[in-house]
Amino acid sequence: MSFSQSLIQDAQPYLEANKQNAFIQDVINDQLTVDALNYYIQQDLRYADAETIVQTQLIAKSKTISDQRLFADQLSAHLRTVNDLFESLTKNVGRDWSTQRYQPIQPMTFLYREHILSQARDGSLIDVLAPFEAGIWMYIELGKYLKATNRIKPDNKFYTWVQDVQDPALAGPTGISNHFMKVIDREAKYLDDQRLTLVKENFLRSCLLEWYFWEAANKQLTWVDFERSAFKNDGSGLL
Repeated sequence: MSFSQSLIQDAQPYLEANKQNAFIQDVINDQLTVDALNYYIQQDLRYADAETIVQTQLIAKSKTISDQRLFADQLSAHLRTVNDLFESLTKNVGRDWSTQRYQPIQPMTFLYREHILSQARDGSLIDVLAPFEAGIWMYIELGKYLKATNRIKPDNKFYTWVQDVQDPALAGPTGISNHFMKVIDREAKYLDDQRLTLVKENFLRSCLLEWYFWEAANKQLTWVDFERSAFKNDGSGLL
């Protein structure tokens, strides 16, 4: 079993949890609220800004021209498509696109951004790539799951997202996700078990944070909610 295959195997419980998240189930049942989707759009735009930084670091940490081209091409694709997707979703909720960018970064978005940005600051190529690829892999698998239900019709608010993450350039056999997994496998060969364990932990942590990201959107959690929970100090938790 390759290292990337072990990542996917160990990530299955996280994938199942993401599938069962209330946000995803509301998508399937066409019950996703305007407020939940709007929150998701605003926060994922802020996460996408962090992805841009991570991808520049992947280029900088690459040791070969071929790797630099791979990551540079994906960064270009990211910059070309990310706004188009979110603008389309914004139209689905009847909001003004001009107000969506640069909304305040809410708690779960902050934590997820920090997770991937910390690797970009301190890690090697595989340290940066693995937690970033985890999010790509999770989105692709959720897109497959949603499509397989045969219940996501063109009038569903999330239809554009489901179509977008199934783009062959992203999710196909020769798509960027598989290319990234091959780079992970190549780099893993040079690491000892202790380092590989850390890489896997960070991959799985991204999968976990994806669940919390959906949950935060489902409940539109803000810093005010975090403060209220802290000030209650009754052990009730945030989610």
